[in-house]
Amino acid sequence: MLPQSTMESLLESLTGRRVLVIGDLILDHYVVGEVDRVSPEAPVPVVLAGSEDADSFELGGSANVARNVASLGGVPLITGIVGMDAGADRIRKLLESHGFDPSRVVAAPDRPTTVKTRVMASHRRQQIVRVDRESVEYAGPETEKHLIAAVDSLLPEADVVVFEDYDKGCITPGLIDHVVSRSRVPVCCDPKFRNFPLYRGLCLVKPNMLEAERFLGRSLRPGRDDDAMRAAGEIRERLAASCVLLTLGEHGSVLSTADDAGVHFPSVAHHVFDVSGAGDTVIATAALGIAAGIDLRDVARMACFAAAAACAEPGVYAVLPEDVIREADEFRRRHGHPAG
Repeated sequence: MLPQSTMESLLESLTGRRVLVIGDLILDHYVVGEVDRVSPEAPVPVVLAGSEDADSFELGGSANVARNVASLGGVPLITGIVGMDAGADRIRKLLESHGFDPSRVVAAPDRPTTVKTRVMASHRRQQIVRVDRESVEYAGPETEKHLIAAVDSLLPEADVVVFEDYDKGCITPGLIDHVVSRSRVPVCCDPKFRNFPLYRGLCLVKPNMLEAERFLGRSLRPGRDDDAMRAAGEIRERLAASCVLLTLGEHGSVLSTADDAGVHFPSVAHHVFDVSGAGDTVIATAALGIAAGIDLRDVARMACFAAAAACAEPGVYAVLPEDVIREADEFRRRHGHPAG
């Protein structure tokens, strides 16, 4: 493991790096109540919710990547799609409350703002059901045109670009092609299924195991380092990417670069409370590290510790530098040797 002083210096180098986050903006809506009986109408719990004023709203999707960029010391530049509804107003207000500029968020008249409503019990410790309101169709030509204009206005300010793809239709084939051909800074992506083959020639591709399996058309054996490394290498070659960081959940992650047959990083999480948003944390950390010119192995290690910190907190959590240092220190205390 990197000495703590080195981890601190790496994290300090992230400060002020500007990350253009392009992707699916999601509003996370939480309805919290208590369960004390089962419905007589069906075998389901009855949640006694509080008043609507007690509901909470948080930034999700690509906006959570932006939150992690900011909490780690970077500067997020944001564009994406919302509808023309109350959810859009809430997203803009939340972006402003975090100090983010919402002016390049595009309003689409033909689609709703993506909202995930979670009904929670026991002080948000148990999810009863999730209700999604969304459109997954690709953005129409007019909306795509406005998105491209927003991207073009932000690209000159960016040190790195991130596609945060949740398969909700914001990221179109035309937008991908435009950004990759125009960008003069590294481009990274957190892919989903539909667009996965379109992310060609990028600096970093960061799939999880399910996404990799669907792209490759076969099951992976995450406990076998050689299988995961082979998969990451195949993805890198097929997409002509500079590197692939394949995340494997409890089995850690694998980094494949053109200069390396592959490196396995075991999971460093010692207390997993909630995995929500861990992938957002990984891509935010990795993009900042690439913008700072950090060695890719160190980028991957740092991202592992950031993900462990995210998993240790309930709900979606924006990781702080001190969280990453704490996880690195804890791993060193428990194992006394490098992770990878």
